[in-house]
Formats: sequence, C-alpha cells, structure tokens
Amino acid sequence: MGEKPDFALEVHEYEKGCTIIGGIDEAGRGSLAGPLAVCMVIYPCHLFVKPPDDVIGIVNDSKKLSPKKRLAAKEIIIAHCLWWECVLIPHDIIDEKNINGATYYAIVQLLQNNTMTPDMIFIDGNFSFPLPMPYQSVIKGDSLSLTIASASIIAKVTRDEFMDKLDAEYPAYGFAHHKGYGTREHVQAIYHYGPCPVHRKTYQPVAGLLAGGSTLFK
Repeated sequence: MGEKPDFALEVHEYEKGCTIIGGIDEAGRGSLAGPLAVCMVIYPCHLFVKPPDDVIGIVNDSKKLSPKKRLAAKEIIIAHCLWWECVLIPHDIIDEKNINGATYYAIVQLLQNNTMTPDMIFIDGNFSFPLPMPYQSVIKGDSLSLTIASASIIAKVTRDEFMDKLDAEYPAYGFAHHKGYGTREHVQAIYHYGPCPVHRKTYQPVAGLLAGGSTLFK
C-alpha cells in the first residue's frame, strides 16, 4: 500500500512554536476545462501529537482514494479540523493569470477569508509566492502531510461536484466522467463539437483551434 501521510512536518513546526498551521492543495491544475479548486485546512495543534484514528485510517493523497472514500474522508476532516475553505477559480481567471497565478490568486482569497492567521503554511508543489507569513512548498506534499492531504481531498471533492454540474449544462463533453481532463473521449468531443464556454482558451487543443480561426467556440 505504500507510505501514508502523517503529521511529522506539522510536529516539526509545532515544536518551534507554531500553533496555527495550514495545509494547501489544489485540484484541476491540468484540466482542459472548468475551475481550479484550492483548499486550506487547519487542524488543532494537539492532534499533531495524537492524531485521531479515523484521520490516520482514511486520510491520504486524494488520488489514492476512490470517490466514495474521498466523500467519507471529507466528513472526517471537517469533523476534526479547526477551519477549512475551498475556493474555485474560474477558467477565465486561469487564462488571464496562468495556472500558477491562479493558484496564488486563490491562496490570497483563502488568507483574506481566514479568521485564523496561520503561523505557517504548507503548500503542495513547488511554488514561490509573496505571502505575509512563513510557508514551505512541499513536493508530493499530499503523500507526506496529513494537513495537505486533507486539503487535497476537499479540493478534489469540491471540484468533482462542480464538474458534475457542468456536465448537466454541457452534456456533449462527458465532464462527469473525466472531470475536464484531457482524455481521448474529451479531446475527441472538443474537435467534434468545438470548445464550450468553460474550456480554458490557453490550454491545448483549445488554444490551437482558436489560433486557427475556429468559429466553434460558443
């Protein structure tokens, strides 16, 4: 089964005096359509020393969980955390700011909405952002940190639910199946029907179709 995330990173910062530690992850970064979901989760610091059994038992990198287990994990996360929020950054903002800019834009929103100012933030990935508090980018953080993994689960569940709604609005593209990612089914639909309004204009193959003067964008 492989290693699962734990609170080792959080404990290290807690021992240095940090008591409000946020974990951030995103979902939808490589999708051809729809929003980017970015979530922050903050757990009570006493859980770092003695994590609840249900958190240890189910919380993992969201990519390693089935949709049913992600839903169950989300409820457990919400039951134990101090604070969480997930923001959806629309496709047009992603096109305007690029995907890293959209991530930063989302993090700024999360910090503005947060009633608890974190002492430290762990962000999944490899980013360099001008944030007002210390943070650490953690490559493959969703497989290392329970706080990041928790954020990855909520971001994934939130975005998947949104893509299901888009599927009802644009049924020709199969969003409920692939969630906007570049599967063969999805790419074939783009070429057959043309991009729809929620496709990202700066992502291929949409960008190429538009550069070629496609009139299929509706």
